Amino acid sequence: MKNWHLLAVAAVAAAVAAAVSAAAQQPAAGGWVQPKTPWGDPDLQGVWRYEASVPLERPAQFQGRAALTDEEVAKIQKVEDDQAAQRLAGAEGAAVGRRSVGESPIRGNEYNSFWQDHGRPRQVYKQTSLVIDPADGRIPYTPDAKKAEARAQARYGAGPYESFLDPDTGERCLTDGVTALMWQGPNGGHNRIVQSPGYVTVLHEEYLDRRVIPVDGRQPHGVRQWFGNAVGKWEGDTFVVTTTNFIDRTNYEWASIFMRPSPTLRIVERYTRTGPSTMDYRITVEDPATFERAWTAQIPITRLPDDTLIYEYACHEGNYAMTNLLAGGRADAAKRGR
Repeated sequence: MKNWHLLAVAAVAAAVAAAVSAAAQQPAAGGWVQPKTPWGDPDLQGVWRYEASVPLERPAQFQGRAALTDEEVAKIQKVEDDQAAQRLAGAEGAAVGRRSVGESPIRGNEYNSFWQDHGRPRQVYKQTSLVIDPADGRIPYTPDAKKAEARAQARYGAGPYESFLDPDTGERCLTDGVTALMWQGPNGGHNRIVQSPGYVTVLHEEYLDRRVIPVDGRQPHGVRQWFGNAVGKWEGDTFVVTTTNFIDRTNYEWASIFMRPSPTLRIVERYTRTGPSTMDYRITVEDPATFERAWTAQIPITRLPDDTLIYEYACHEGNYAMTNLLAGGRADAAKRGR
């Protein structure tokens, strides 16, 4: 028992350390502080989703304007609230913000509201575009990429479909790429972030795409992949991910050209929690094969309730699209005497 005083000192020291650690995670003056994992990294875990109404590129009516006025925000929010109520009531078309099938037979009308996960009104922010750099809010495509993007938009859902390579990668249930992973649409846009010592994993609902990102200081390897080779690090409370070594898939069809990977693509992402259910997600994309310069998007991400589940995204299950597309393509070619 002669060491009882040493045990007492150790117990007091442990209690003080625990109190200091707990105090470090207490809200300062009623505010929010970044929670930590048991091993001390900033905690980003949970299911996150982009639930805003901000378009990727700045619409023509907001040319030269980076922000909306308070009055414009209130007006747009009312529209979003009304459309959310209409969706819950089972309405379709203009009532839920879609163009008519006559105006857009495919783009924007691929799925009806049953397949769209808009359980809440979309949030309205002052940003007029997700793209914040360049200052005009537009993606700086090269001249060749502009032509490729126009072609992609024109043929989306319309073909021609003469080969299994003609549908875009999403239609083929492959992927829509890394670039749009964290802020993709209302029919598969959930992302579950899970952390363990030395790793951060992001599981994307659509196609069940997943990224296992090491944060142990390793250097990127040279194996080229669809999702590239991601390496993460912490800069304070911000998780920074640099992804390179993408495989060349510029010869494939993509729903939009900004999604396609090439060997010269380099992506830098910054994940920063700003509150218990909010995250500032920024992505900088650089690829001389597609863009004249690097561009950056700032995307507000929302953390969903803890009981949110990501269900199986069985894209291929019962999917007759490829067979029907190619059969229809051959029938169309026969009509045209080809």
